[in-house]
Amino acid sequence: MKKLSDLVNFKNQLDLLSTKTVQDDSNKELDKITHLFSLENYNNLLDQRKLDIQKSFDAFELELEKLKDIVKQEISVLEKPEFQKSYILYEGEFGNSADYILNLRKHTIPNPELFQARLSRYIDWQHSAMIIRPGIENFIDSMVALDPLYLVDLSHDYLAPALSKFNNQYQNRLRTYAVKEDLDQEILGQIPNDQFALCFAYNYFNFRPFEILKKYLDEIYQKLTPGGVFIMTFNDCDRASAVQLVENFYCCYTPGYLVRELAVSMGYELEYSWNDPGPTTWLELKKPGTLTSLKGGQTLAKVLPK
Repeated sequence: MKKLSDLVNFKNQLDLLSTKTVQDDSNKELDKITHLFSLENYNNLLDQRKLDIQKSFDAFELELEKLKDIVKQEISVLEKPEFQKSYILYEGEFGNSADYILNLRKHTIPNPELFQARLSRYIDWQHSAMIIRPGIENFIDSMVALDPLYLVDLSHDYLAPALSKFNNQYQNRLRTYAVKEDLDQEILGQIPNDQFALCFAYNYFNFRPFEILKKYLDEIYQKLTPGGVFIMTFNDCDRASAVQLVENFYCCYTPGYLVRELAVSMGYELEYSWNDPGPTTWLELKKPGTLTSLKGGQTLAKVLPK
């Protein structure tokens, strides 16, 4: 039986293939030839033969697309058990120490410089932001200007490493929340709606099954102010390397095409997407509208680490 990762790898290769470039080049050369003969008033069948060639290209491309659809259907069958297996990995996370949980994602940082550059586009003291699992990475360091800044995780123990970077005065300004992930009730119910210009979740959804991710997408849309952006990374199982992590019980199964379809159906606009050569996709989802702020000035101070 085919492994899902092998089938997705085959699809990844197919997605790079098309006859369009060859067809365009061929049409240009054929046009040159037929045009030259027409100038000399030769009576020939080249125009008809050119049409025959174009029809053959179109027929080949049509068959190629049909075969791609067959591969997609095979993937849709093989991927169904992976959604359920993701719950096994997810439930196995609970009971582990905070150090284990927070260090789990250290090995999946593909391009922190690019990520920091993208994140900096949304840093503005006039707006509030939320970080889901700030963890032990340095992203929070560039977000301290956002005010107020909410830190959210499943336990205050998970928030402790991020808080420990700052002195007590700044820690007291941060708004920390421990939430519970439950499909039958709101996860972020304690947090106000229409509040945030930015919500950021780095590699958090690598370890969340699709239904949990779906619930976060829905709730975060309510938390964002018009024009606000939700930035997330996830294990993009549209690519074989991500599926291999799932097969090795390291990450959850989250196909990128489903994440995007779901986000658009909820009302998000796809603002930006980037993927590394491996399994990670960085996705920026915008709530329609224009950001506004009632803040007229900022306290002149710099937040320094301890």
